[in-house]
Amino acid sequence: MKIIEATYQIVTPMFIGDTDGNATSLRPPSIKCALRFWWRALNWKNVDSLKELHEKESRLFGSAATDDGGGQGTFLLQVNQQPKITPNDSWPTRHDIGSSYLGFGLTEMGQQHRTAITEINNKFTISLAFKPKNTNLNDDIESLKETLEIFGLFGGLDSRVRNGFGSVSLVFLKLNDTENKYDYLNLNEYKNKIHNLLSNYQTIDFPPYTAFSQHACFEIIQSSETDDAKNSHEKAGNRYKKERSKIDLDDRIPLGLPLKGIGNQKDRRSSPLIFHVHPLKDGKFVTGVLYLPAEFHPDYPQHNLTNFYQPATQLLNKI
Repeated sequence: MKIIEATYQIVTPMFIGDTDGNATSLRPPSIKCALRFWWRALNWKNVDSLKELHEKESRLFGSAATDDGGGQGTFLLQVNQQPKITPNDSWPTRHDIGSSYLGFGLTEMGQQHRTAITEINNKFTISLAFKPKNTNLNDDIESLKETLEIFGLFGGLDSRVRNGFGSVSLVFLKLNDTENKYDYLNLNEYKNKIHNLLSNYQTIDFPPYTAFSQHACFEIIQSSETDDAKNSHEKAGNRYKKERSKIDLDDRIPLGLPLKGIGNQKDRRSSPLIFHVHPLKDGKFVTGVLYLPAEFHPDYPQHNLTNFYQPATQLLNKI
């Protein structure tokens, strides 16, 4: 049986929770959901329709049983090593203005109401065991390896993950007896790695969901590296808060819904901006933002998506 093992470092506090809001463990369904998101983001360029994408995703990750079939995917995911759970933490506090802005709803009047995994350098390990009766085994393994790597470049887990909470970084990737160690990069190496990835999507126009395309870009939202992940996140939040406050309310629509005073408060659309705090060489950290624009919402006219997203691209140019 082919098995991929991946070890990740938790970079910023991860607000996971059970039904009572208490952090107890990382659950395989949460991790699998995150991997599905990044697999979809990577693979729109490899299909001709949403139907084809859905069929490939269902075969690989599994799907709910229906009259047309469904069931388990081509691999089983387990958490082999759980991170240390820290049940109480004081971050972000009312003094962490930037991080509190990015984490709106995680705290109330400066008092945390969700527990978190908070210890920096905390690690967890997952395994993906592939079923042997699989005619696409090699292709599936390569597809999942790429997804696991991208998850470690941009991803994270659980509450406010798009705003940089629960950021993770890939440390090791092992396929049977072959192990790859992912060394920390300097800032230029990190940016070059991401720009090389984005160059593979230059023929893809606006996708129908959040995915890589020719319009995607990556920017460092924080101008300088720091030796503390929380400090990097706080500085990034302050910069984002400052520039977003300069945008007129109507022009904030491309940054996500709902917005108070705009349209139906039941309308929801995620922001095209994905914040991520990443470790660099020499114990430094940096916060970047990945921009993945897509078709937006049927109730908001978008005759020209480039113009529609202009407030977002202008914001990116200023931070």
